Amino acid sequence: MSANNGVEVIIKLGGSAITYKNELEKENLVAFAKAARIAAGLKGTCIIVHGAGSFGHFQAHEYGVAKGFGCDVDHTRIGFAMTRLSVTKLNHKVTEFFVSQGIPAIGLSPCGTWLTSSGHVTTAVVDNLAKLVFAGFVPVLHGDCVLDTDQGCAILSGDKIIERLVQELQPKRVVFLTDVKGIYDRPPEEQGAVLLQQINVTKDGDISVPIATNILGHDVTDGVKGKLKSISNIVISSNGLTKVFVANILSDSAYRTCIEGCTSQGEGTEIKLAVE
Repeated sequence: MSANNGVEVIIKLGGSAITYKNELEKENLVAFAKAARIAAGLKGTCIIVHGAGSFGHFQAHEYGVAKGFGCDVDHTRIGFAMTRLSVTKLNHKVTEFFVSQGIPAIGLSPCGTWLTSSGHVTTAVVDNLAKLVFAGFVPVLHGDCVLDTDQGCAILSGDKIIERLVQELQPKRVVFLTDVKGIYDRPPEEQGAVLLQQINVTKDGDISVPIATNILGHDVTDGVKGKLKSISNIVISSNGLTKVFVANILSDSAYRTCIEGCTSQGEGTEIKLAVE
């Protein structure tokens, strides 16, 4: 499926952007409204993928779901089930809000149809999702617990889902909407942090600038470090044809980036394939 007749944009709603990540299962309705406005303004086809934020991460961390079935398999199975209850609760909330705003959103879960091996996607069912897209619906996927052929179970992040969707559907652009303006050279809360307007990625996966990151203790998806890896994979696998941006979900720039595929100076980060 080519980009010419394929998906216009895949939008990732970061877990930290649509929830209050340090408060158990508390959604950010202001961010929901911003995301819905963007989806309503799109003229082309769209897929939404959201993170878990304060839904799922706490349970997954407590029960070690990302590490697979350990010595106490029954314990991990309960954690798997509890994590899924939480992430699907958030998916329902996002989808319900979108529908209330007149957007034909359809919530979809990877569990049971996507498989991993040591955390790497080996099976992804995309055909049914694509049919929904081209029937005029807006699929809403989420990071999830899935079965893993090597370790029994694993956490499949929203970013890894997008990696595979880019390979299969070749969207024109992917926009990561977060709770900060874009990618910084260090954690944005640190003094002297600088927003990076553009990052270049080589075909070997090297990035043009050094970036220091940190990860919350309950984050089971590798935080910014994992996101940068996924973004690099997207840029490389699409040979630079899929544009990739990071923007603040609450900014006016987020709307323009998703709709028009460009950022304003000082209001986002674009990640490109380096010219060699």
